[in-house]
Amino acid sequence: MHSLRTLSVVLSLFATPVLAEEATPAPRPQASKSEKPRCEHGVQKSLCARCNPKLAPVYKAKGDWCPEHARPESQCVLCNPELARKGVK
Repeated sequence: MHSLRTLSVVLSLFATPVLAEEATPAPRPQASKSEKPRCEHGVQKSLCARCNPKLAPVYKAKGDWCPEHARPESQCVLCNPELARKGVK
């Protein structure tokens, strides 16, 4: 009986660190410091033509404009659905 009790104590000592590691949640990935803040449209805030309408002539001059949706083609999730995967709305 004594050896059974000793065995259970030894096994519990080995199991305790494993259980403690499982209980600790994995750290969440942090945004990099170089990542620019995004606006409600999912675009870099300083480059969003919907938040900053004065940028429209710049995009139009570069040939990056969607006249149908009144926003830069590079930010038009309606014409480019793949932009939604990048967070553009």
